[in-house]
This record gives sequence, structure tokens and C-alpha cells, in this order.
Amino acid sequence: MLTEEDRLLWEQQGLLHLPGFFPGAELQHWTDELALWPETPGRWMKYFEDIQGARELCRVENFLHYHGGWKSVIEHPVMSGVLETLFGEPRVLFKEKINFKLPGGSGFGAHQDAPAFATFGQQFHITAMVSIDATTRANGCLEVAYGRHREGLLGMTESQVLTEDVVNDLEWVPLETSPGDLVLFGSYLPHRSGPNTSSSARRAAYLTFNPRRAGSCREKYYEDKRRVFPPEVERVPGRDYSDSGLYNIGNPIQE
Repeated sequence: MLTEEDRLLWEQQGLLHLPGFFPGAELQHWTDELALWPETPGRWMKYFEDIQGARELCRVENFLHYHGGWKSVIEHPVMSGVLETLFGEPRVLFKEKINFKLPGGSGFGAHQDAPAFATFGQQFHITAMVSIDATTRANGCLEVAYGRHREGLLGMTESQVLTEDVVNDLEWVPLETSPGDLVLFGSYLPHRSGPNTSSSARRAAYLTFNPRRAGSCREKYYEDKRRVFPPEVERVPGRDYSDSGLYNIGNPIQE
């Protein structure tokens, strides 16, 4: 399913872009449905950000067992085959989320994913970014530092974003995509994204997987996240949730 050129790009760049992998119109319809779901304790997890004084949807997580369309994407057999080729073994889902980045929405700070996942005793993950809308420079598309995944963990601040010196040392390349594109990248690839300065949303799903031999940690992940950094509808009034640990690295989500 992958060419030798694909494999070489993966090894050299740490990222693989497969255009037109999914039907964009279906992804947009399914995401519209998720956005309308009410905030419901104990089920899907909705997070918000402040955009010009308004509380706007920033992210939806933990929807695998509640939406058949998105479940078919997450378990897509061809994508699964590609992932298993890159891992060299079977894969399991670690977590799933959709970042909405509505007009005026903030960007995501420069970071690597690996530190947030090490808590669960795992060493390497691959994230499948599924482009729901077109992503452009104007609406805050993904920016990556190709090839720098081979250097392990780079210098980070206490909040686990890359230091200013590291950010300035990296060459950041915008990666524009069309609805339905699939972008695969490993957990050591530095990446970031800018704010959405356009008049339309930049929605993208981020589906993260790990090798099966490293264990299945999805339930443990969401159980712990609900405890440390739950969605607003599940929070205890008066409790301080600003110490979000590894669950809000580089994100604009309201604490």
C-alpha cells in the first residue's frame, strides 16, 4: 500500500501526506453532528476557548463509541494497514480528538507529542491527522520541522512547549491540505499551528495510535484526563484545574 518513495519520505521527513484518502463531504457532515451534541458528563468530551469574549468550541474528544461514521474512519482498514506498515506491527488506538479552530481561534504552540504520552509507559506513537476542512496558512494549517524527529526530545520549557531558542533554530514549513487528506507523523516531529485569521473553520481530526505490544491505554488515558483536566460540564465548582499536567500542552483551551 506504500511505495518505496513513501517509506523513504517517512524515514527522512518524519511525515507522510496522502491526499484524498477520505471523502471530505462525509467528514464535514459527521463533524457538524458532533459539534451539535450537548455537553454530557461521562460521555464525549467538549472543550472551549475564548474568542473575542465568546465561549467557542475548541475540541471534541472521546467520540469513538458514540459516532458510527467517525468510528469507521478510526478503524478504516486501509489506514490501519498503512499504520501497521509504518509501525512494523499491529496498532491500537491511543486517543482521538477533533480540533475545530473556528474563525478567530488561537494557534497551538510549538511542541513534540512524545512527552505527553510517556506517562503511560509508551515510547512512540503515530498521529493520523485527517483534514476535515481545507487547511491553509490563513486559517492556521499545521507547520512542521521536517527531519528533526531524528533528534529525540528537544529543549522544552516547564510547560512542555519548545523553548524559544529551539523554535528559532527550526525551519517551519506550512503543510496545506484539502478535505479528506490524511497526514501521518510520529510523536517526535516538532509541529505547531498559527491562529485562524480567515472567516471559516479549520477543523482537523487527530487520531493517535501506538504499537499493540506497548499495550492498550486509551481507557486509562481518558480516565486520567477526566480526573486531571475534565471538560467544563464535569468540573467541581470551586476546584482549581489550572494544573492540567500533560493534558493541555500548547493548547488554547480554557482552564
